[in-house]
Formats: sequence, C-alpha cells, structure tokens
Amino acid sequence: MKKTTLLKFLTALLLAPLASLHAAPATDARIVIASEAGAHLDSDVNKGGGTDDTALIQAILDRAPKLGALKLVVDGAILVKGLKVHSNTTIECLNRDCGFFLADHSDQHIIRNANQRPAGREDRNISFIGGTYNGNALNQKRSDPTLGLISAFSLHGVEQLLLRDVSITDMRTYAVHLSNWRRVVFENIYINLGQIAEKSNQDGIHVQGPGEFLSMRNIQGRTWDDMIALTADDVNGDWDLNRNFVRNNSYGIYASGGGPITDVNIDGVQAEDCAQVIRLLSRESRIDRVSIRNVRGTYRSFGISMNSYFREGGNFGRVEFENIDLRAQAPNFDYLPPYQLFLGGKIEHLSIRNIINYLPIDDRPVMWIAPDAKIAYLGIHGLQVFDQRSNCGNGPIIRADGDVKLLQIKDVVVQRPQGGAPAGALLATGLPREDIKKCLETSWVASDIKRDNARNRWGWPEAYGYLDRPGTIGQLTIEDVIAEKMAHLVDHQLGTIEALDLRDLSIPATTKAVHQGGEAMITKTQGASLK
Repeated sequence: MKKTTLLKFLTALLLAPLASLHAAPATDARIVIASEAGAHLDSDVNKGGGTDDTALIQAILDRAPKLGALKLVVDGAILVKGLKVHSNTTIECLNRDCGFFLADHSDQHIIRNANQRPAGREDRNISFIGGTYNGNALNQKRSDPTLGLISAFSLHGVEQLLLRDVSITDMRTYAVHLSNWRRVVFENIYINLGQIAEKSNQDGIHVQGPGEFLSMRNIQGRTWDDMIALTADDVNGDWDLNRNFVRNNSYGIYASGGGPITDVNIDGVQAEDCAQVIRLLSRESRIDRVSIRNVRGTYRSFGISMNSYFREGGNFGRVEFENIDLRAQAPNFDYLPPYQLFLGGKIEHLSIRNIINYLPIDDRPVMWIAPDAKIAYLGIHGLQVFDQRSNCGNGPIIRADGDVKLLQIKDVVVQRPQGGAPAGALLATGLPREDIKKCLETSWVASDIKRDNARNRWGWPEAYGYLDRPGTIGQLTIEDVIAEKMAHLVDHQLGTIEALDLRDLSIPATTKAVHQGGEAMITKTQGASLK
C-alpha cells in the first residue's frame, strides 16, 4: 500500500468516532417529548390557564398499544380535560413545575387507566415519575354516576404500577383512587391541598381491595380526610336485612366492590394538618400482613383507625404499627369524639410499638378500644405521654370499651407537671357511651344509616347493639410503668377483667393503682409489684 493511501486510511479510522459523535441521534417513536410533539406548554401547574391540549396528549398516549411501549416526557405545564393511559406507558415530568392542570368543569379524573375493571386486570406496567398533577378542586363536581368520585388518579384493575416523585395538588376528592390491583409502589409523594371543597372526601391515597403487594415510602402533605386509606370493604359493601354481604356501585361502575388486601409496607408518613391520617377498614374482606412505620406530623380529629365503619364486622389478621408521633390540633369532624388511635372490629394480632402523645391539647384518648372490638391479641410496647397542661389527664390514656383476649401493655412513661392533683388513668373501662350514641344519631352517619336501611340494608338500630354491651378483657398485663400524677393505673367501672397482672410499677402520687366500680369484675389478680 502506498504511503499516501495508508495515511488516508489511518486518518479516516481515527476520525470515525468523532464523526459519530456529531451524527444526528437515532429517533425512537416510543419516546415522545411534549414540546417537540406540538404541546403548547402555556399553562401553569399552580394557576392553570393556557391552551387545552387534551386531544394532542391523548393521541400520543393512544400510540402505546400499537408501539408496545410509550414514554411521554413532559417538559412544561399542560392544560387538559382528563387523560387515559394504556399498558406499558410511562409519563415522566422534568420537574415539579411540569405536569398537568385540570381545566375548569372538566368533571373528569386527571388520569385514569384505559381499561378500568372492577374485576380482572387488563392494564399493566404503568409509571408516573415526577411532576405536578393539579385537580383544580373548586371547579369540578364531586362525583359522577359512572366515573365515581372525581379523583386526580383513578386506577381500577392495574398490575405493576409506580408513582414516584409526584406532587398531587387540590384533588376534588381522592388524590389516588386505587382498586383491584397487584404490585404497586408509591414513593416520594407530596399531596398539596389548599382548596377544601364542600362535602370534600379529599383523601390522599385511597386503596380499595382486592390487592396484594403494596409499598409506600415517604408520603407527605395535607388532606381533609384520610391521608392513606386501606379499605378492603367500604360503603360499597354492606349486609342486607338477611345478613348477607352485598356490593353496590356507590364508587362508580369501575371501582371494585372490595376484597382482601395483603402484604402492605408503609414506611414514612408526614402529615401536615390532616383531618385524618391513616384508616384501615374492613367489614368482611381480609386485611393481613400490614406494616406501618414512622408516622409523624399533625392531625385534627382522627390519627389512625382500624374498624368496620359503623357496623359490627371486621377481618384483620396480622398488623403492626411502629414509631407513631402524631400531634393533635383542633378537631374538624364531629361524628365521633377525637382520638389518636381507634381500634374496632375483629382483629387477630395487633402489635403497636413506640406510640407517643406529645403535648396534647385535650383529653382525647391515645388509644380507644371501641365497643365493637373483638381482639385476640393487642400488644402495646412503648407508650410515652408528655403532657404539660395544668389541668391534664382527666380522661384515660387508653379507653377500653370492647373485648380483648390478651392485652399486654409494657414500657410506659407518663410525664406530667408537678402541680395539681392526680387525675385520669392509664386504662379505663365503662366510660359513658352517650357521647358516641349522640354523635351517631345526630351527625351525617345517622342519615346514611337510615338511607341504607331504606335500601334494605341492616341498619339502625340493629347494627349498634354493641354500644350497650360491657367489654371483657381476658388477660391484662401491665409491666414497666413510670407514671406521674395519675389517679389510677386501672379504673375498671364496667365489664370483666378475667386476669390482671401488674409488674414493676413506679406510680408516685397515684391515689389507688386499681379502682374497681360496683358493676365491674376482676376474677384474678397477680403481680402488683410497686416501686
């Protein structure tokens, strides 16, 4: 080979990588950037306005079934009137100033899956990453007979679902309404509620059964109802007059009628002035293998509840709570007295570790075992109360109205100011229930019950016979207690404690460790080691 020819060959070989760097990138029809596709991007995720780009964006999303996969990159704010997503779709927003604003009077979900099903799952592999989804709450109607409650995300019949780094703002009802699901992840979700609508039901993440394998991590923000709800059965399932459990379409025709929820891990919830924080609800369907950890922040009426929603029932298996620090603010609901933790229905095994009541503003119980509760095992390991009110503690820390076979309370610290007489109790039974009856008879709950009864449902007063029944505790063990200024450790006024075991107690200034009323029974006592 001649020298000049060899030189040209070597030069071309060396410059080839440089040429490839400057070549036009290969296009992939499965990846679409909103601005390059013609989106106006002249809206604002906080204020709205701009050009309606629903048709354009929907046409892009409708390519997914033909292409087999689709990723829409949203590089600005888009005004829409509701969108449907198909299987194998990812919507990724560059930052939280990018996303979607729901146009006035759309009366649609911002996002719904294309093939909604109350049973069977046709849609799968759907992801939402980053961005803000604004529901424009005050300019939407609350519900639709077909669509159900108008939510930011309405997802019924999905498998392999991911929401990560997403902000949901001013949803008309639920930030996310999820039913009939499998393998779902929520991560770094911020719920930003500034618009509180009348008759709002402005939940955060509302999960209905059936479903399995759910992970939530770092859920923050404000709601005007439940921040997180796991509802195996909700108002769309109830007993008829023959006590048969029947379903209805009160959540629209696409939402499931309910079913079991299993294998749930929730770690990291920060509540900011929420009406309620976490609700677990079961009437008939199973809730099992649930772990909820690291729940903090402020709430108004109800912190955490497990119940069957104004009916006897419930089907809870193994549930655990750990590290709960929720601080009370003025209540906003009146259909029940406020509480930090409420337990009702049939519960097999409930473990609660490290629950804190820091600077309470009133005498709401830290824990309320409701009259309809039927609990096989309840373990409370680590309970701290730091109360600096001058007139603190007139109510019990734990109000026990229901049935518990084995109740174990261990590692309790109650700190109160030195002034003032001892008051209240660690645990009390037999408190008057007129307040509960009054709430149920005079609030919206009463009208719902009468309406349900008119629909041939088992309603008032049959469903509330438990309000007049005394509770029973099989084995009550209280161990390792340091408590200041409590009148009693146990104030037992009504019902039966079959065995009471007290160990390692340091309760200075306590009037009497155990006070027993005339209609209360304690069959057996042991321990009672006082320090």
